[in-house]
Amino acid sequence: MKTIGAFYKEKILSLPKKTISKRELPSNSDDVKVEKDLFGWKVIAGKNHIVCRSDVEARYLKVFIDAGMMEIFVPKDDKYLHEILPELERLKSRIDEIIDSYIDGILDRKIREQVRNEVYIEITK
Repeated sequence: MKTIGAFYKEKILSLPKKTISKRELPSNSDDVKVEKDLFGWKVIAGKNHIVCRSDVEARYLKVFIDAGMMEIFVPKDDKYLHEILPELERLKSRIDEIIDSYIDGILDRKIREQVRNEVYIEITK
């Protein structure tokens, strides 16, 4: 199975530099959500938020915030983002299922989150 790091290298870092932009991400929060408001789309992570140009960009950023990334390159082309996003979301969903199956027996919420974060650090390299 492909990791998020491998997906990122293959689909994003292989793009020409002029077609991607760097975004700073807030630290991981338990409650990360994508919302549309009067001025457009944004990703809300705890008390922080990131303004996005589209729902596709917001969903893309949400995946990487959930994975604990602090900065990420984002393709400037929404059409390309729309093409790769389903695969990225499927990949993250499958990884979450696998992690959950292993940490299911851990009762301490803090330890469970620590293990989840450590796994995501390894698979985003």
